[in-house]
Amino acid sequence: MTPDDDFATALNRVMRIVKDRYDTLDTIPILPLKQDINTAIASLPLTLPQNGLGTTSTIDLLADNVLPGILQGQAGRHYYGFVVGGVTPAAQLADALVTSYDENVQVSLPDTTASTAIESRTLSLVLDLIGIDRNAFNGQTITTGATASNMLGLACAREWLSARAIPGYSSALSGLAGGVSITVLAVHPHYSILKAAALVGIGCGPAVFQPIAADATDPTSFDLGALRQRLADEARAKRSVLVCGGFGEVNTGSLGRNLRTVADVCEEYGAWLHIDAAFGGFAPILPEYAGFAQDLARADSLTLDGHKWLNVPYDCGLFYTRHAESLPAVFAPQGSIAPAYLSPGGGEDIDVAPSPLNIGIENSRRFRALPLLASLLSLGRAGYQGFSVDKMPKAASSTKPSAGKPLHKFYVDYSVPAGDNVFDPAAFENFLHDRIKVDGKAGQLGDNIVLSKEGNKLVLTSYIPISKRYLKYLTKKHLKKNSFENFLRVVATSKDTYSLRYFKVDQDEADDEE
Repeated sequence: MTPDDDFATALNRVMRIVKDRYDTLDTIPILPLKQDINTAIASLPLTLPQNGLGTTSTIDLLADNVLPGILQGQAGRHYYGFVVGGVTPAAQLADALVTSYDENVQVSLPDTTASTAIESRTLSLVLDLIGIDRNAFNGQTITTGATASNMLGLACAREWLSARAIPGYSSALSGLAGGVSITVLAVHPHYSILKAAALVGIGCGPAVFQPIAADATDPTSFDLGALRQRLADEARAKRSVLVCGGFGEVNTGSLGRNLRTVADVCEEYGAWLHIDAAFGGFAPILPEYAGFAQDLARADSLTLDGHKWLNVPYDCGLFYTRHAESLPAVFAPQGSIAPAYLSPGGGEDIDVAPSPLNIGIENSRRFRALPLLASLLSLGRAGYQGFSVDKMPKAASSTKPSAGKPLHKFYVDYSVPAGDNVFDPAAFENFLHDRIKVDGKAGQLGDNIVLSKEGNKLVLTSYIPISKRYLKYLTKKHLKKNSFENFLRVVATSKDTYSLRYFKVDQDEADDEE
C-alpha cells in the first residue's frame, strides 16, 4: 500500500467513526465497560517498537482497542458529570480542519495570514452574543480554559496593582517586592482562582486570600457593607486589593447579584475586580438574564469558557480585560530579549491584532478560534438561545412564572435507603420545603414549586426556572445534616433523576461530582 493509499484508507475509517458517533451519540452508553478499559491499556506496547504500524493499522488499533476504553458519551446530552459542553456539528468539523492546516497562531503577520485577525473578530462576536459592548474591553485573547484565563486576570491585576502602589514599578520584571502587598478578597472562589494566584506569585494561603461575608439573602454574593469596610481598612494599611467575584457558582448555579455595585466600590478604592464567569457567563444570552451583561462589562478582567456553554471542542477559554496594556507588560518579551523571528510582520498598529504570544501564556498555539467561529456562525444568537434555555445555571426565581405548564420536573429516587429503613422520605421533603429559596427567600414556595411523592421518589415540579443541580446541592446538604454523607451518595441516573446509592468499597464507577 502506498503512503497515499494508507492515508486514504485510514481517513475513510475515521470518517465512518465520526459519522456513526454523530448518529448514535444520544443512545450510546456514557461510560465504557471495565473490560474495555483494561483492553485499551493492555493493547498498548510496553516499549516503543522499532518499526511503526503504519497509518491504517494504527487507526485500526485506536478504533478497535483503545477508544472503546475511554468515555463514550461525554460529548452527548446524557452526560451529567462535571460541567462540560458537547460539540456543535460545525465546531467539530472546523476542529478537524484546524488539525489539517496545523497553523501555529502566535505572531500577527497581516500580510501572510489572516489567523490573528480572525481570532480577534471571533472574540468580538462572543461579546455580541452576550450583549456586551465591544468597547468595554480593549484586551482579549483565547486560552486553554478558565484556569488559564484566571491566570491572565490575576497576572494583569498583579502588574496593575504593583504599578499603582509604586509608580513605574513592574512586578513582571522585579517580582512582588519593594513594599508591594496584595490582598485577595472573595466569597466562594473556584479552586482555579487559588491555583492561578499561586502560579502568578500572589499566593493562595490564608494570609493572602481573605473571605468576605456573604449577602444575608444570597450566600454567593458579597455583603456590600462588609466589602466596603474591608477595602477602606486595606487602603489605610496601604495594601493593594484584588477582588474576585464569581458569576455562576459551580454547586448551585447561582449567578449572584450586585456585581455592578461591587465594581463601583472597587473603583472607588482602587481595587481590581476580576470576575470568573466560566460557569454562568453566557446566561445573558437569554432575555430574562440580559441585564447581567452590564455587570460583566464592569470587570477589570473577565474569564469565560467556550468549551462549556458554547459547546466548542476542548480546549477553549476566553479572556477579556479593560487594561490591555497590562497583558504585554507581563507576557511580551521585554526590550532587547525579544527574538527577531517573533517580531510581527509590518509592525503592530491599531489596525493589526496583537501577536497572541505577547498577550498570553503560550508561544505555540492551536488555531482555537476557528471551531468557535464556526459554531457562532452556524447557530447565531437565536440558535444559542434555543439550546441554552434549559441548560443555563439558575436557582429559583419567580420573575417570570409559567402559566399552567411546569418548566421543570425533577426526581430523587430514595428507594434503596428507604427500603432499608435508614432514610426518612418525609423528613427529606420537609427539609427541601424549608431550604429551597424563591427570590432569595427560603420556605416560601407558594404555587411556584410543588413537592410530592411518587412511589419511592420525591418529585419536584417547578413552574419557575430552577436548576437540577440546585436540587442535588440541597440533597447532599440533607445527607450531611443527617450524617449520611459517608455511606450515601447522589448519582445522576437520567436527565431528570438523581438516585441515592450506597458507596462501595471496591467501587469501579466514579461518582459524578459536578
